[in-house]
Amino acid sequence: MIWGKRDERVAGCGRRWYAAETGALKSTTSGWYRVCSVYSFAFRAAPALFSLVLLIPSHAAAAENEDIADLKRMLQELKAENRRLSQRLSTLERAPAARRTNPATTHERPTAVATAAAPAPAVAAPPAAPPTLPAPDLSEAAAKRPLGVRVKDLEVVWAAQENATRQIIRDSLSKTGPKINSFLSLSGVVEGVASRTGSFTGPTQENLALGTAELDFDIKLSDWLTGAVVLHFDNGTGAIFPTGNQPVVPTNIAGVGVDRFTLDRTHISVGDLMQFPIAARFGVEVLHFGTSTGVARLDTLSIGTPLTTEVFENRQTAGGLEFAWPTPPRQPPPAPVVVPRVSPLVVAPAVRQLMGWLGYTPLPERPFQPTPVTFPFDPAPFYGSVVTYKGSDSIIPGRTKIDDYNASLGFRTRGHCGVPYDQLKDSLICPWTLDFHVDYSSSVFESRFLRTSYLPFLNQIGQIPGVAASLKTSFGPFAFVGEVNTAIQDARFIDGLGIARSMMPMTWQASIAYQFDWNPWIQEIGAQGDYISLGYSGSKDMAGVSILQNGIPTRIGFVPQHRLFLTGGEWVMDGLKVAVEYSANWDYPVSAGGTGKVAHGWFGLIQLNF
Repeated sequence: MIWGKRDERVAGCGRRWYAAETGALKSTTSGWYRVCSVYSFAFRAAPALFSLVLLIPSHAAAAENEDIADLKRMLQELKAENRRLSQRLSTLERAPAARRTNPATTHERPTAVATAAAPAPAVAAPPAAPPTLPAPDLSEAAAKRPLGVRVKDLEVVWAAQENATRQIIRDSLSKTGPKINSFLSLSGVVEGVASRTGSFTGPTQENLALGTAELDFDIKLSDWLTGAVVLHFDNGTGAIFPTGNQPVVPTNIAGVGVDRFTLDRTHISVGDLMQFPIAARFGVEVLHFGTSTGVARLDTLSIGTPLTTEVFENRQTAGGLEFAWPTPPRQPPPAPVVVPRVSPLVVAPAVRQLMGWLGYTPLPERPFQPTPVTFPFDPAPFYGSVVTYKGSDSIIPGRTKIDDYNASLGFRTRGHCGVPYDQLKDSLICPWTLDFHVDYSSSVFESRFLRTSYLPFLNQIGQIPGVAASLKTSFGPFAFVGEVNTAIQDARFIDGLGIARSMMPMTWQASIAYQFDWNPWIQEIGAQGDYISLGYSGSKDMAGVSILQNGIPTRIGFVPQHRLFLTGGEWVMDGLKVAVEYSANWDYPVSAGGTGKVAHGWFGLIQLNF
């Protein structure tokens, strides 16, 4: 058949040639042979082309088989994934029902017994509402949603319930407080400070330092026997008991301090001033003189130290008696009060907003339920102490008697203007508190600063008595502190340059603080939420004196004539405080022995309390 078709094509070729010839088109014999040879080549290639056409469907079929295999494999993987999601969905849907039934069955009998045995409370606190958590949607409409969406929603609910369980456990454990056992509890603070400060005589310096690291062990064996042990971090470079900072080579290059924890404060107290007017006390403590208690974070809201504390703080091993009168009458405890929570307003909201922008979504948590607080009884209005200690041998060489003492007498009270607390939320005066006391010290040069700074001259100075008067008060969201500390005799000596000196050290301070988001139940301004504080302190006769070091006159024993603090802080969360502060220090004029310069400083603080 193929050859027959070829004869037809040859005949057709002759017919076309004839038509061309009758159309008066000239053709040569060579053209005829060229056309016929082309067709002859095509006739010979036809079998090969036909075989190629037969092979094409086989390759297409092979490719189609591979695609089908891929589809089958993907289908199997999809089925396996659906089985896993179905198993996960079943697990998540069964979990809430199990949680709702098992606890009720387990605790049904003990709860009934406890309810029958417990007496009715005198003052019942409002019951806490159950936590509001997202519940799994098991409706028919939810079942029609994509399987992956249902699993994701149930996983969110599962995570929220797990988070709520952990929060309940954490809240339950937190009720035990910091107790290690029934007699001992642990607290403390870790504080970091970044600063950029100027100097009266040198360049501006930047520093990043560990401000405080402290461990407080509070001991209470009974209401009548208590004590405390406080360990404090020391980098070993201070003037008091240095470690390793002595020159290591003859060129007077200071050595490197050795970090250590040392005993900072400790005491034993025998007595209960809420039941008896007199108690005995012994320990290593800061003596009552002004507002200083030895715990800077409790004495002031500023990051820096007021001049009153810097100059006159006196830490000694002392023992004596303290008293409070009249003893409060015995009475039932006051009704518990639900204290509104003070919320941070600046740093914490900004951090939450930033985390939201970065894609963080916190898990749902149980709503905050304020715990009713029972406030302590008001202490006796009049209080004081008398303690004695053995002073430094540098002041009285070779002393053999305990002849230094410290005395304090104070008065404290508070009120709320005869108006219920829940009606004082907008008040700027009430409730109010007042605490005033005066103190006496037989030797003010026993303070840390004066003793170390004037050590070469203490045997000439001797015992110089001093007095202090301080006032702490608050009115609504405002708190005020005023203090004056002074020696009451002149200290006379000859300095290192042979110049006769006469000085009567004196310092004072005044500060005001404001509490944001205040409510009448707040017990201490600046101990929660956001606050701002402005403090000023000054000094007199503290321009310093001169000594010779390596034949060069050196100024020692001086503090600024004026110091100003402007501080803002926020408790970002429970136990974490951040604060920033600007400070300015004015030196004494040149005519009084100073430089007449002003030094500015910036401070940043982060403080962890536990």
